[in-house]
Amino acid sequence: MIFGDTITIIRPAIGRDRYGSDVLDYDAGTRTVVTGVCVQPRSSTEATSASRDTSDARSMVTTGWRIYTPAGLDLDVTPVDRIAWAGRTCEVVGEIARWPHPIRPGAVHHCEVDIEKVTG
Repeated sequence: MIFGDTITIIRPAIGRDRYGSDVLDYDAGTRTVVTGVCVQPRSSTEATSASRDTSDARSMVTTGWRIYTPAGLDLDVTPVDRIAWAGRTCEVVGEIARWPHPIRPGAVHHCEVDIEKVTG
């Protein structure tokens, strides 16, 4: 089934740091489970940053996926949300594409959301 994935949208709570600035608190945020979406690989890049000491070289891997919703499903997701899926927590990147419905004016046909995970 193409729309067989389940994601969790993590909407952060807004707290204050000791200087009075707003901070996003994902641990205290709300979690919304969404079933029936499709998550597909989008991209993967690797980079190595070398320091003066070559034994301390670090590898960084950035992996991206795209979430597709079936026709008629509009996701309540914002750019500051995070997406938990398949044992990983990813950041929303870029614009959230909400494709207009071809028959129902003002309605959303489907959504596309790019997410990525950076490790290293």
